[in-house]
Amino acid sequence: MKIIFNLLILFSLVNFINSQSTTQATTLKLEGTIYDQYPYYDNNFEPIAGSLTTRLVQNAINTTTRTPTLNTLLPFTTTNVMGRMVTPSLFQYFYQPNKNAPLTNNSGANFPIPMTVNLTLNPSTGTYVYDNQFFFPIDYQGFDTNPFYRNYTDGTDYHNFHFCLKINTRFTYTGNEVFYFVGDDDVWVFINDQLVIDLGGLHEAAGKNIDLTTLGLTKNKDYTFDFFYCERHTTKSTIRIETSIQAYCPFYDYCGVCYGDGSTCCDPVVNCNDGDLCTIDSCPPRDTIIPAGFSISDLCQHAPVSCPSIDMCTNNTCDSKSGQCTPTSIKCDDKSSQCLTLKPCDPSSGCLYTSSCTSAHNPCNTGACSNGQCQTKSNSTCAAELGNDPCKVYYCDINSGCVSQPLCKQGPDSCEQNVCNAGVCTIKKLDPSVCSCGCVLNKCQKNNCVTASNGTSVCSPLPLDEIDDGNPCTDDHCDETTGLITHNITTKCTGCMKCNTTTGSCSPTNNECQDGNECTDNICVAAATNINQGECSNKTVSCPTTDKCLVYTCDTNKGCVSKPVVCPNSGNCQVGVCDSVKGCTLVPRVCNSTAFCLVSQCDEAIGCITFEKRCSPDNSKCQSGVCVNATATEPGKCKSVDYDPKPFICQTGAIVSTAVVASVVVVGAVVLGAAIFAGKKGYDHWKANQGQVFASSNANPLYQQSNNGGENALFEAPQ
Repeated sequence: MKIIFNLLILFSLVNFINSQSTTQATTLKLEGTIYDQYPYYDNNFEPIAGSLTTRLVQNAINTTTRTPTLNTLLPFTTTNVMGRMVTPSLFQYFYQPNKNAPLTNNSGANFPIPMTVNLTLNPSTGTYVYDNQFFFPIDYQGFDTNPFYRNYTDGTDYHNFHFCLKINTRFTYTGNEVFYFVGDDDVWVFINDQLVIDLGGLHEAAGKNIDLTTLGLTKNKDYTFDFFYCERHTTKSTIRIETSIQAYCPFYDYCGVCYGDGSTCCDPVVNCNDGDLCTIDSCPPRDTIIPAGFSISDLCQHAPVSCPSIDMCTNNTCDSKSGQCTPTSIKCDDKSSQCLTLKPCDPSSGCLYTSSCTSAHNPCNTGACSNGQCQTKSNSTCAAELGNDPCKVYYCDINSGCVSQPLCKQGPDSCEQNVCNAGVCTIKKLDPSVCSCGCVLNKCQKNNCVTASNGTSVCSPLPLDEIDDGNPCTDDHCDETTGLITHNITTKCTGCMKCNTTTGSCSPTNNECQDGNECTDNICVAAATNINQGECSNKTVSCPTTDKCLVYTCDTNKGCVSKPVVCPNSGNCQVGVCDSVKGCTLVPRVCNSTAFCLVSQCDEAIGCITFEKRCSPDNSKCQSGVCVNATATEPGKCKSVDYDPKPFICQTGAIVSTAVVASVVVVGAVVLGAAIFAGKKGYDHWKANQGQVFASSNANPLYQQSNNGGENALFEAPQ
């Protein structure tokens, strides 16, 4: 019974790959990419012989690239020296494409090739096995399609020795998986993004066995499984993988490569060259779907070359003939239709103009322009400017600006007074005693009689009413000989100062500073040494900054214009969003699935991916997990279905009923038979051919020397 008990312990480790089918699969595909390398392009390949070196890479995988990361890029650290990382900076190209790098010394150039490793089911153990002691999967491929690159181990036998294999997959944990590897050179395995096998460096075949039950995984939950292998030295190339992990690929690029990036079937130089030196040509994103009737070239991306800004008077644009950024002077717009004349360009402000519609050109100008003509002040404009007295007539004089005259002018008869009342003129007859006093008048005077102290009427002439134009900003003058009345604008206001027709003092006038540039604030300020002299200040406008989700720029013709802030994502699973107060923040990317049996998740390397849900069965040795989609009346669910036909290990009851060996599975009987009837040699033969996954299980009492002095046929003494 002790032997039977130990056999049961042994075979409790046997696992079967879970699938959506009720028939156990005979093959497990591990799909990935091989990167062909060449020592001249990366001197980490074919260095002098090294040794097995742990801790070359960090314990956590880079979730963006899904590749290992060296612990240090310093070349002379102990680990890099022992692991023969001669140029650590080139390690990034072990497992990432660099196909278009120049073919020069240590450029890191590589050649990506799709690769599938087919593992075969071992029915006696329930594990899947790949064993190749001459592992040369890309002979005459990659660089080696050209005979120049081929290397020979002994002058006659050719093999492509320099390559790295990357396999990024997932699996649904069923509760008792194992993974075993033996090979050379570098091997790193990550499960749930954590390093579980660390066999770095140039070394002879080395192995490691991983029992996933020790990793703290949760049954029926998906985890990442990432495998990395490199052959860096022309001595041997061996690999043996044995596992019960149900690995599957959740994402294929448009080349059909698992976790591919498009590099195996798309070359930007070959497939995406649009002939324009001013565009950056790139292959489509890896998750692009190529519609029927379209080719990869149809979906290439062509980003314009971005040239750095120089100043507001210079355009720095890409020359389509040379592909180089070439500065050229900005051509300022012709704004003569806006009555603007171009000034020399200002590097900080751009195109500047002077307006011909300022008061300095014509005091009747309003500052506005229509179809190339300056707009002048109308009579009503002047009336509003000078008080809008209904008993006055207003107009604009091209020399004086706005002026006024009495509506009701005095006639030649000094005893008839023309009186205005609310804009209506009436003639009022005066008593001769107050209007006829013998006045002798010049042409600028009107009759006016006053009573002297002795009671007589005395002439005291008054200036004509029309001499005063009502504008305090003009000097009013009448020629006594000719009667010519003039209104000269006061000269005390200079620059952009204008006389205020209400107060008679100089006031800054901003529209006198119009420069035709909407990106400048046209402000008139008093000179520091003379408050009556105005100086234009054309400072760059300050666009609003209150809303953190808007980016303002200034257009010289439109002024401040805004665009929404484009918040950058962080990786592929953190989406940038904008809050008007806080600005850019990050939220998790939401990936929605359309059915219960479809899983949508965000993968940091790719973004949203959708794949079939894998269900973990109740008994992974004997059952398949099957996913059932929801219906109109039933929710989606996972169920366990017995394999048909059942594996031998699942027919224990039949073996017991026939009393062959109680509680012993067929494989156990084979092992026991090999040990009893064929002796130790029989067991050794079985182990070499069937049970290599358990080669490291010598701590099991079944394989230990008997304590009672008897011979244990399964015990193998150290050599």
